[in-house]
Amino acid sequence: MKKQHSPKARQAINVLELNHRHRQFDYQEVYRSIRTNIEFSSLDASARAIALTSCQPFEAKTTTALNLAFIFAMKYARVLLIDCDLRQPQIHKYLKLSNRSGLTDTLLHLRDHDSHPEKAIQKYEHTKLQYPLHVLTSGTLVPNPAEILSSQLFKKLIADLKERYDFLLLDCPPILSVSDAVPIGRSVDGTLFILSTQDTTRRQARLAISILKQNNVHLLGTIMTKVPLTSQRYGYGYY
Repeated sequence: MKKQHSPKARQAINVLELNHRHRQFDYQEVYRSIRTNIEFSSLDASARAIALTSCQPFEAKTTTALNLAFIFAMKYARVLLIDCDLRQPQIHKYLKLSNRSGLTDTLLHLRDHDSHPEKAIQKYEHTKLQYPLHVLTSGTLVPNPAEILSSQLFKKLIADLKERYDFLLLDCPPILSVSDAVPIGRSVDGTLFILSTQDTTRRQARLAISILKQNNVHLLGTIMTKVPLTSQRYGYGYY
């Protein structure tokens, strides 16, 4: 069995801010490849609402969600990144955005028949992005995240946003920590499973995947993170 260890603190890779230290590996090409796989994930239509989850924290899930959103915004005009981690939200911290109003507030407004979800959506702009990235942060902290994310209102919101955007990317909590990723997975077209090769055992990975499959969550694929550049087996580097 793989030895378990505490995750090491490491600066997250941002594909918009790469410098000479990262020239030995093309991180943007990795994410472009993932984007292409998503675009051609179905012969009928590509998955346009995509959730990202992992076994546990510190597997570079949020970093992957951010970078994938950046890569999509380099090509598509209407890309929305949603922070669905209502317990430990991180997206607004990475992008230095306000979290005064977000997903939870939008759902409360919908409940009260104030049906304008884009009121809380912010734009993140960068010189390397072809188009601004639209962002819906987690919003006001609530005592019942699981109930909110499994509600019909949340499902309706995702369906409505799919009509307004080219792609939705939803950053979800880890599956072995809380059950929130399950109802989210049922509301989207597919889920990407983020797996750290350094911080997660095979047993944990199998358990997490089995939970998703048993709950009829459609898995689009697995993205392996924290793979050493010297690895002959993977060759994807740390990302």
